[in-house]
Amino acid sequence: MKSSSSHRIPFKMKAVSSYHTDCKQLLCILLIFLTVLSCKKEITTQVPELPFNPFDTITYNQSVVPVSLPDSASFPGIHQYILAVKCAVNGCHDGSFEPDYRTVQSAYNTLVYAPVLKNTDDSLFTYRVTPGDTALSWLWYRITTNDATLGRMPLYDTLYPAQRARISEWILDGAPDLFGNSPGVPAYQPAFYGIVAYLPDQDDFRVDTLRGGIITNPFMVTQNSNVKIWIGIYDDITPPFQFTFNKVKFSTDPFNWDNAIEVNLESQILPHFETLFDNQLPFYLYCTINTSAFNVNDVVYIRAYVQDEDHSTATEIPEGGSQIYIQTYCSFIVQ
Repeated sequence: MKSSSSHRIPFKMKAVSSYHTDCKQLLCILLIFLTVLSCKKEITTQVPELPFNPFDTITYNQSVVPVSLPDSASFPGIHQYILAVKCAVNGCHDGSFEPDYRTVQSAYNTLVYAPVLKNTDDSLFTYRVTPGDTALSWLWYRITTNDATLGRMPLYDTLYPAQRARISEWILDGAPDLFGNSPGVPAYQPAFYGIVAYLPDQDDFRVDTLRGGIITNPFMVTQNSNVKIWIGIYDDITPPFQFTFNKVKFSTDPFNWDNAIEVNLESQILPHFETLFDNQLPFYLYCTINTSAFNVNDVVYIRAYVQDEDHSTATEIPEGGSQIYIQTYCSFIVQ
């Protein structure tokens, strides 16, 4: 049976309907695209202007500064060509002990007008380098001596005649410093380098080493004993046996010396040598005290007072403001 014509959809109407549907879909896509664009954050790529930099106006010199080698007869040259390579070796003058040749400054400061500790038997030398005089310069003596016991420096190397000549020229020229200036004579106060002590009534038995294994502890002495104490003091100008004031005080209170016992500090021209801190050191000043003046277990502190020729007042050693370990080193305990 044929279909009724009223139920047929004309072809033209189908096309119009399809066209409207496509337009709607296209419109929706366009709206979505516009919505996404409207939500996108605006990115600014403009770089702000930098503030003025004054260093931009500097024109730097790119040329290389030529290296200037020191004159071999100047002290910088003596240090660079001789002391630094011949003497500042491990275990020697590398800062382990003076003179210190690690730098040109330390070498100069520990040589010129620096006091001599290890001296000749007649204490001929006052300074390691006396400007203008090789005969009074300990440095010159040490690099030219033929004393087999003392040994010529450097002990493990050799200085050639031309190298010794450079040192001699520098000393005789007044030992100028790094900048060619003549040094001035310093006025150091007397300085302290150690204590040794003995019991003279017991065959000079040494007691300053009895510190319980700690060098800064008080050393131990027996009660009712005479104790002979040598105090190591040196000065840059005045020999210790020519000090104009020599006293020693003993107190059981390191902060109160009003009631301290005072005795004379004796001196002698020829020093007493003793090993201290692995070195043979000279001692010119000594005193004797009997420990009966103190009680058992008393810690007795020691202070020396000496005056050299270029100071108007006596120097206190150790002084009241010294570290506590120095004050305990300069003390003994009565057993």
